[in-house]
Amino acid sequence: MRTRRVLFALLAAAAVVCLFFGAEAIERAVKRAEYVPLTAEEIDYALLRGQEAETEEARLSVAQCAVSLVGKVHYFWGGKSSAMGEDPRWGELTEVTSAGSESTGTEKPYGLDCSGFVAWCFIQQGLSTAEVEEQVGMGTWTQWDRTEGIAWKDLRVGDFVFQNAYPTNKGNHIGICIGFDEAGAPVFAHCAAGFDNVVVTRAGDVFRYARRPNFYAQ
Repeated sequence: MRTRRVLFALLAAAAVVCLFFGAEAIERAVKRAEYVPLTAEEIDYALLRGQEAETEEARLSVAQCAVSLVGKVHYFWGGKSSAMGEDPRWGELTEVTSAGSESTGTEKPYGLDCSGFVAWCFIQQGLSTAEVEEQVGMGTWTQWDRTEGIAWKDLRVGDFVFQNAYPTNKGNHIGICIGFDEAGAPVFAHCAAGFDNVVVTRAGDVFRYARRPNFYAQ
């Protein structure tokens, strides 16, 4: 009898563990489903919703520039560009020289990293590299520093989102709000290592912090 009670207790505990980890697995799957690239039609819809909600031309222009690179630029650790329009270096095999990545020291098609992508969008607004560094930032830390925290519900086209809050030792990732989906949720353009390209996605389990660039108040 005692052995049977112990067996039942172990089975019950196992069931609880399975339910817990099963729920976690389901939650992870749902989050992954929210972090997949939007289709061209979904991006067009999001841009239209963004245009309906936004009147500031600078914000709309940044969003248009961000979307213009979707599917065109590989992710490249440390990749920056001061080119107006598409950079002729994109796609050329180039050694990754910036430290801190598994790709450091290897050759990859040249492109942009996440902060370089954001900086390029503002260079397209007619700013020099020095002006972008001063007003927007060229890396995720300076881009965080030149923004102000806002509530998620207050996100507007052209605002930024980050994966982690500074100070952090976890690294970071940044995206630009380009519009809203059918449910009214914001969607973001970003140059993502996981997709090796510029994509538009929902926040998923990646973007957690919404911030407003000081640039728009100038």
